Amino acid sequence: MNIPARRRAPAAETEASPHEGAADVVKKRSRLDPQAREKLILDGATVFFAKHGFESQTKDLAAHLGVSQGLIFRYFGTKQNLVERVYQNVFLQRWSSSWVSALRDRSRPLQERLETFYLAYFRAVDDNEWIRVSLYASLSGSDIIARYVRDHVDNILQTIAQEVRFYTGHNNESPIDPVEYEIVWHLHSTFIYALIRKYIHHVPIHGDAQAMVGAVVGNFLNGIEKSAH
Repeated sequence: MNIPARRRAPAAETEASPHEGAADVVKKRSRLDPQAREKLILDGATVFFAKHGFESQTKDLAAHLGVSQGLIFRYFGTKQNLVERVYQNVFLQRWSSSWVSALRDRSRPLQERLETFYLAYFRAVDDNEWIRVSLYASLSGSDIIARYVRDHVDNILQTIAQEVRFYTGHNNESPIDPVEYEIVWHLHSTFIYALIRKYIHHVPIHGDAQAMVGAVVGNFLNGIEKSAH
């Protein structure tokens, strides 16, 4: 007589396989505390918006996560509030308040300071969600990237421009002029475009990050030195 195989006990609701996606986890963890559930929804929304853009409907997000729209609105109130939280999750949590002060530390050579900063920054933002969320946000008309530049990136660029002045022997405190600012933007955008190549165009970045940063910063300072003479 064939004896039926013993049925496995269902997995505990508070456990999940490391191979499960956000939707599987949200479905199974019906007894999560509110903070944990909110984080799961936020992380899932970040991945969803990075793939589908911010013009996607919350009903589609809810279907992707395996939850109701009502649950999303209960935790985040409105779609705009959720977008704002995605912004904080993707951009602000990666930002270091120590970067500006380190760039201003003139006890270290400027090239060393720039290489240290851009290696840290590049590693912080070298992420599929970071670059895709930034592009989708701007294409959808959201102001989150404009705010990110105004509230964070601009201070970095202004600081680098002032340090370049000092490096070339023009140590004055007058406002940075548009040309100086654009030259520094050119340096900064080199690293951003590398990520666009990698995550949007799917064209590989050749060489390791440290070698790339060293080469870009070195070429930048060589150009600055030539222009100063």
